Amino acid sequence: MGSENSAGPARPFPADRRILITGASSGIGAATARAAAAAGYRVALLARRRDALERLAAELPAPAAPGLARRAATDNRNGPGPSGHLILEADVGDEQTLAQAFDMLEESFGGLDLLVNNAGIGYRARIEELDAPHARRVLDTNVIGPLLVARAGLPLLRRGQLPVLVNVSSVLGRRGVPGQAVYGASKAALSSIGEALRLEWAPDGIAVCNLEPALTATGFFEAQANPAGLPHPDFAASDSADAVARIILQLDACPRPETSLRRKWRLLAALGLFAPRLADRLLAKNLGGAWRAPAR
Repeated sequence: MGSENSAGPARPFPADRRILITGASSGIGAATARAAAAAGYRVALLARRRDALERLAAELPAPAAPGLARRAATDNRNGPGPSGHLILEADVGDEQTLAQAFDMLEESFGGLDLLVNNAGIGYRARIEELDAPHARRVLDTNVIGPLLVARAGLPLLRRGQLPVLVNVSSVLGRRGVPGQAVYGASKAALSSIGEALRLEWAPDGIAVCNLEPALTATGFFEAQANPAGLPHPDFAASDSADAVARIILQLDACPRPETSLRRKWRLLAALGLFAPRLADRLLAKNLGGAWRAPAR
């Protein structure tokens, strides 16, 4: 899978694991929900768009736990979906709706075994095109959101069996790229959060994993703001969302602190510490187009 980290110890897997996925309505989140449900997980889907969550939930096989489908929702935002998995309509940056979602999650699941911090939005813009309100929205969603989710999820993970947190970061969190300064900064922050939580949560036995996908074939680039119409990258060598989802479930079984899905990006990040001019030249050559390495 392109990781430079050795696998953690294989663990006996209890049946009926409970997973919460943020940003579950599309892309990597939706693919992870499908893979987890197929593997027998009880799935909680969290996103802002309830209609998309309902469509996704209708595709999923029913969970093994018979009691989940019979639980009644306490409000019109949250509750069991068509197949019995849990639908949680919330914005990860909104403490009020997030608290309501976690109240329903606690009532329905009692605890959590796997939490996937996946919600995120992009922003493709050079600094001269920067719109401050939109930049703040990216940071609220990609940085503050995962922190709030981690805070709310901690008590439930403490009740879990072999609990795991997976932060879906990006290779851009380890090496900045022109035209994506804001997005890259948000993912660098998420990777740093994961590094901090690995030690903070170690006494509770919670494994914390940073996953750094590279280019993934989803609708992410089409959905992100791109005020100057910067060209999309070449998707010929991209990973599928299903492939990333499989790796997330592998991390649940065998946690690793860091998993990068492109070795060359990890090497480029390391090179940036010791030979930054060379790293800049290699990156500019790889990106092509109008990007140039600095002359001084």
